[in-house]
Parts: sequence; structure tokens; C-alpha cells
Amino acid sequence: MGVRRPGAAAVRFAAGVRLQVAILALWLGTFVLARVLEHAPHASLWFPPAAVTFAALLVVGARALPAILVAGTAATFLAELQYAGVVRPGVLAASSVAFALTHGAAYALPAMLLRRHHARRPRDVTLGAVTKFVLLGAAGSALAALGGVLALSATGLIETDAPGRLMAAWWMGDFVALLTLGPLFIRWIVRAAGAARAHGASRFSPFQSDPEPGSRTAALKLAAMAATTVAMLAAAHALGERSLLLALLVVPLILQLWVVHSENRAAALKGVVLFGLLTVGAGALFDAATDVVALQFAAIGLAVNTYFGLAVPALYASNERLRDQVTRDRLTRVMTRAYFEDRATQELERARTEGRPVAVVLFDLDGLKAINDTHGHAVGDAVLAELAARCAASVRPGDLLGRLSGDEFAAFLPDADAAVADAVIERMRAALRATPIDAAVGVVSASFGRSAGLPADGTVPDLLRAADEAMYAEKRRARQMQAATAGDTAHVAG
Repeated sequence: MGVRRPGAAAVRFAAGVRLQVAILALWLGTFVLARVLEHAPHASLWFPPAAVTFAALLVVGARALPAILVAGTAATFLAELQYAGVVRPGVLAASSVAFALTHGAAYALPAMLLRRHHARRPRDVTLGAVTKFVLLGAAGSALAALGGVLALSATGLIETDAPGRLMAAWWMGDFVALLTLGPLFIRWIVRAAGAARAHGASRFSPFQSDPEPGSRTAALKLAAMAATTVAMLAAAHALGERSLLLALLVVPLILQLWVVHSENRAAALKGVVLFGLLTVGAGALFDAATDVVALQFAAIGLAVNTYFGLAVPALYASNERLRDQVTRDRLTRVMTRAYFEDRATQELERARTEGRPVAVVLFDLDGLKAINDTHGHAVGDAVLAELAARCAASVRPGDLLGRLSGDEFAAFLPDADAAVADAVIERMRAALRATPIDAAVGVVSASFGRSAGLPADGTVPDLLRAADEAMYAEKRRARQMQAATAGDTAHVAG
């Protein structure tokens, strides 16, 4: 008799349980770390469970709430033992429910908003994704601090005569941890959710994926950054120059930016975590609250600079795409009319200053309407693109070529007289005659006109107008020659 395999529902249930256990273990493990770094009752320099909650809700959604609620209850029990010395069942029951609900709800809203944003955005680290992550993380931390202090004060777990100060300390501890550890926890929970085959899990890829593998030098750079951070902190503590603490931490920030722009995302995120661990860990050495805040702001500053640094390549790519759309004609890949005229005006002013001649060549495709009517507009577009490519290969380096309208193109030739312009036109004609542009269309021709001379007081539109008149004069001569040839043929036939 064979072994009976578990059904699909049982497998999914077991995987879901493993995911809940993983989130619970990560939450409680980081909670113990937060207790070590407490600098005031109920206030930690760093509260990593906030990062776990935010990351879990972002990746898994509402299915992470059971583990978060259980973890919140366990954390409340530990706090009751630490501060009250005994377990007060009524206080514990009310406080555990209040903390778990306020903590989970505070991070659920920003996490859901970020999930919706990511569902509509590309995988790159963009300024929009980073800005929303930072701002929504700050909002969630503020809500968690406000709700937590009010709820736990009402249930009797917290007794304080300065709730505002406690809220500020709570908010900073949550926000520092979320900002420095959140992206790393997102990566871990994405992997855990993938292993558990969690349905509907969000792969918040701006912090999850790496576009390139890491290098062997990444560990050395991170070690240099860590060693410099330790040295700066030790010097500030030994010399008692704590007012210079933030200034001294500029050096590790520069080293971290070196990592950001020379290594992959994983190395950059490890640098943020490493710096955060060192700075908040060093906070235990300082007694003054101002030192605590300085170290927290240092960690926030490095994290924010790192994430915006990771967004720079996407910003450059976006700017490059926008510039290409503005400057390059989509079909023919030569300059757009506006960009061509701007560049030609600049070259004309330079030529006028240097006293050098310029020339303009204007040309259009012969018979485009007939090609479109006979073969379709797709073929007509292909012919135009090939025409532009062959003519672009015929001009000199430094010459400008642009598309003025449908089938009309212009070339601006700096430091060129009429002879140079005529030579360019002949190369273009030869390029068009060399081989058929399209199998169905065959060899095509174009009409050309040019204007040349010293810039004097003329403008680019003046040069284009003169070249246009020359082109249409050529068209009239060509029609007259065709008519004369047709008349001679008819006379001979008669």
C-alpha cells in the first residue's frame, strides 16, 4: 500500500504556517535586540520590529497580521514583566490587544498604499518609489507612536508624565529601524513568501532585485566604511567633542555613496544596515539625549542618501528617453525640426563670429504619395526611414540633419561653401541610386535645393527659405524636361 500524499490544501496550509512562524521569529528576535538598545522606558534607539511589520504587510499583505498580532501580544507580556515586575492579567489582556491592533493598523495603511503604487510601476528603483517608501514609512512610524502611547497609557501599561516626549522617541526609534532595515527585511520576506508559495505576495523589486552581480571589492568597501564609522565614533566619544559627531560621520557617508555608485543594490543595502548597527549601537556609549538624536539622524541621512542614490540610474535613463523624444524624430531617428533649428541657430552664430561660410541643403522624397497609395503607409514610412539613414551617412561629421515635415528634410553644413554643399548632394543622390530602397518600391529619387554663403545677417529660416526656393526651381526644371521629352516622343511617334 503506497504512502498517501498530502493534498494541495494541506501543502498550502503548511507553507502558510511556515511563513507565519518565520515572520513571528524575525519579529521577536529583533524585539529582543530593541530591548538591549533602550535609552528610556518604552523608547529604543532602534525598534526593528517596526521594519518587520512594515515589510511583512508590504510583501504578504493582510495574511501577515496573525503573526504580527501574536508577536505584539508576546512583546506586551515581556514589557509587563520588565516594568511592572508581575503580570497583571487585566492590564496584559487589554494592553496586548491595544498594542497589536494599533501597531498593525499603523503600518498596514502605508504598506497597502505602497503595494498599490508598486503594482503600477516598473521594477527600477525610481525617485517616486523611494520617496513614497520614505514618506509612507515616516507616516506609519508616527501613527504607531501616537496610537501606541495613547493606547498603552489608557490600558495602564505605560505611566508617563511626558507623553509627547515619549511619542517623539518612539517615532524616531521606529522610523530609524524601518528606514535602515526595511529594505533588507523586504528581501528576506520576499524569499520566504516565495518558498511558501504565498498567493498574492508582492515582489517589491526596487529593493529586492539586483540588476548586476556583486563584485569582490564590495566587502572591502563595506569594511572600510565600517572601520571609518567606528573610528569617528570612538574619536568623538574619547575627545568629548560630541557636537562634531554629525560632521565626523560625513566621511562614512561619502564611503557609502561610493558603494552605492560602484556596487549592486545588495551591497548598498548591507552598507545601510551596517552603518545603522554601528551608530545606534554606539548610542549606548552616550548618555545625553542629544547624542542619541544625532546618531539617529546620521543613520536616517545615510539611508535616504543611499536610496536616492540607487534611483539615479533610473533618473538618468528617464531623462535620456525624454531627451531622445524631444530631439530625435521617432520614425527616421534624425533630429526633430525644433531641435534641428535650435542647433543650426547655434552653429550659425558661431560661424558669424568666426567669419566662416555655411550651407543648407533641403530635400524631399519624390513620389511619396504614389508610394503610400500603391503600397500602403507602412511601406512609405520604411522608405522615409531608409532615405534618412542613407542621407545621414552621406553628410560630414559635425553636419546636422533634421526632418522638417512629412517627407522634407534639411541638412545644415557648418564651414561649407556651395561646392561642399553640392558634393554632399551628389553623395546623397548616389546613396539613393546605389540599391533599391524597398523590394516593392525599387530605387527612389529625391529633389534637392541648397543655399550657401557667409552668414552675414541672415537667419536659419532665411537659409531654409532660399534652399526651398532652389529645390522647387529644380522640381520645375525636372517637370519641364519631362514634358519636353514626352512632347518629342509624341512628335516622333506621329
